[in-house]
Amino acid sequence: MKKFAFIVAALLVLSTASYAASPVRFGVQATGANINVPKPLNEIYGFGYGGGVHLDFDLPVLFSFRLQGDYVRFSADQGKYQQLLASLVGGTVASDFSIDGGTISVWSVYANVKSNFLPLPLISPYITGGAGLANLSSGDATVKYQGQPLGGIPGVAGETKFSANLGAGVDLKLGVELYVEARYTWIFTSGETSTYIPVSIGITL
Repeated sequence: MKKFAFIVAALLVLSTASYAASPVRFGVQATGANINVPKPLNEIYGFGYGGGVHLDFDLPVLFSFRLQGDYVRFSADQGKYQQLLASLVGGTVASDFSIDGGTISVWSVYANVKSNFLPLPLISPYITGGAGLANLSSGDATVKYQGQPLGGIPGVAGETKFSANLGAGVDLKLGVELYVEARYTWIFTSGETSTYIPVSIGITL
């Protein structure tokens, strides 16, 4: 919650500083995402959910600027996690194991440019891209075997790294402005670069 409050405060400060230069509009979005993590975890983690806020700075051209903050949470698929553990420990079956925790969290702030290349009265497709910062972390996981604690899998402390994204979307102008957007996102973590694909449905006032 402290990180989310910081993101909101940063957006409000920047909007105040930029208001004189261009109209500023506020919005919120719901976000789902698919994350790509190293093997064998890529078989356990898939789709996650979250949301965030954004500020749009309209320019007197076919471009606009979006400052966006998001939080997405990925939970482990319990059934696939159990199957993985059973494959690693001989003579066991998946139902012998139970797992608690191990959630992956991604906090992010991006400055993106939008280009509405085909502005129409009701529907306006666009391309978008930009850069920012993302914090990737995972929680501790507790493993039990036949109800007895077997041990724990330590989490990974938050690591804030440079991040970039590229995607496309469509604005729907229906009194208020709705949008649907998908972005391929790179987080340049130590060692192997992490990637995920957030898909957002938002409203801009």
